[in-house]
Amino acid sequence: MSLEESKAERFNSLLIEVILECVEFGEVVLRFLELNSPFRREEVAEKPELFAREIEDLLGDCSKITLERIIQSLYAKLGIENARIKDGTFSECIKTAFKEYFKQQG
Repeated sequence: MSLEESKAERFNSLLIEVILECVEFGEVVLRFLELNSPFRREEVAEKPELFAREIEDLLGDCSKITLERIIQSLYAKLGIENARIKDGTFSECIKTAFKEYFKQQG
């Protein structure tokens, strides 16, 4: 495994940790998505738009609050200036966080 792959896996693990902290019954939600959609937790950082779409389908209007909480928590853990999804899509915010994580990891 290359250094970049290792960093990507660690970022994905961090993102899953944040999702579990921010989503009520997070483990149940993730497992449900894995069983009933193409979503796979090991790909959430790679395919954030898929995760966002599946959460939107599952939670409806509540998904906006949930996705924003995930972004705010992830950004806080990475020390990124607090942002809101209105500043970009969930996917764009995750990609920004991923770039920042890579910079921090050297």
